[in-house]
Amino acid sequence: MSRKEREGILWVLLAAAGFALMPTMVKTTFLHSSFAPFDIAIWRFVIAAPMMWALVYRSRRSAPTARRSDVPRRPMLAIGVVISAAVLAAFFALERLPGSTYIVLFYSYPAMVVVLSALLGERIRPIAWLALVMALAGIVLTVPDLTLGARMDALGVALALFNAAIVAVYYLLARRALAGVTDVSGASAWMMVGTLAVLLLLIPLRGLQLPQNALSLIMLVGIAALGTVLPIFAINLAIQRIGAAQASLISAVEPILSMIVSALILAEVILAIQWLGAALIIGSVIVLQLRPRNRIDTSIVHEAG
Repeated sequence: MSRKEREGILWVLLAAAGFALMPTMVKTTFLHSSFAPFDIAIWRFVIAAPMMWALVYRSRRSAPTARRSDVPRRPMLAIGVVISAAVLAAFFALERLPGSTYIVLFYSYPAMVVVLSALLGERIRPIAWLALVMALAGIVLTVPDLTLGARMDALGVALALFNAAIVAVYYLLARRALAGVTDVSGASAWMMVGTLAVLLLLIPLRGLQLPQNALSLIMLVGIAALGTVLPIFAINLAIQRIGAAQASLISAVEPILSMIVSALILAEVILAIQWLGAALIIGSVIVLQLRPRNRIDTSIVHEAG
């Protein structure tokens, strides 16, 4: 495994850790405020965008080689607009579906990324398909309450799958847009601008609540910093280093991390079947790194750049 691949895997895991904190932070925010999910979605990017631009300013001062011309502004703005659709789809899906059902439907996106990559001509190693099956099975097992027979909302299911499809497209678009880019923080910032612009246009239609107390404000800052700026920056670096398909498969560890965070902070009980699901997901990541000896490396995707 090359240094570039190791760095990519570490960035994916860091992004997954950031995204995994989101459910617990959002639940805590709901407990201490009257926010609707839409309010949190808006504030998330209102606070995150200036944070990301501060990171850009600092990185450009410390690395003079990161030129403004290096950032593909228009493609990243367009990707940000695409991501706004994913944010809104998630918001409306969560209004109609239990969180566990949404998680399983949403984490169909690694399969979509792999299939789309194959359709676009990428060479997918057979072992990657095995890793994909293991990851999807593990995700289903980590949310065993799906077997309780709850009534499924057709529109909610469609929105969750639409959200997954948008994220899959984002992985592929980001891989192309970030190929050879050195100023990844700048590219991520322009992407956030595209997302924020669309969300701000919706405030006159939906309204926006202000934070009611200090704790809700602290949680919003945490959601912006740890659940948005950190993972978006990290996943963009990961996609650039190891490609869209491999990054999406490794990101399947996120449900495990969310489960552990919920257990530690919210005292939620983790069942044995959930640990089995976690083992399958971790196993899929390990399997994905297996390569034949003394043969030319045919990666799941060609390295960008």
